[in-house]
Amino acid sequence: MAPPHAPALRVALIVAVAACSPTTSPSPSSETRAATPGASGIDVSCTPDRQAPDYLGDPCPAVTVAVELAVAPVRLPIAQVIIEPGPFYCDDVWPGAGSEAPCYGPNVQPGQFMHAWVSFTGSSNVAAVMVGRDLPSATASPAPTAPPWTATLVRVEVPPAGWSVP
Repeated sequence: MAPPHAPALRVALIVAVAACSPTTSPSPSSETRAATPGASGIDVSCTPDRQAPDYLGDPCPAVTVAVELAVAPVRLPIAQVIIEPGPFYCDDVWPGAGSEAPCYGPNVQPGQFMHAWVSFTGSSNVAAVMVGRDLPSATASPAPTAPPWTATLVRVEVPPAGWSVP
């Protein structure tokens, strides 16, 4: 015999599943997308990799969520998120600050890595976040869906003198 609250629980589960159904996001209309502050008040600027295969789709919505989750342990309100394609080459998270040492970058597939800087309301700290995903080595036979993004919080600190947001 089912408990007396079983029908209500079943209805709640059906409503929850229906509310979480996936939606299709529109493709980007230009190289650089800038979202105006919405209800969250976060200013997001995302530049997708124009050389990434079409099957990967628009990375910006998923990368933005991954970056926001990566900086959640900082426990400061996010003011701005700037996302650019590619990794932090040569582990330089503050490009343009100081002298550049010669190095050889990794072999990267288009659409495999992105990086981000996150500024916080009421703080001079900036978070540097590396975002990546596993792509098949044979790009001629793409996976049926784009692999998920994984974000890593690299640093949270006051950027060095001479660095400015690219």
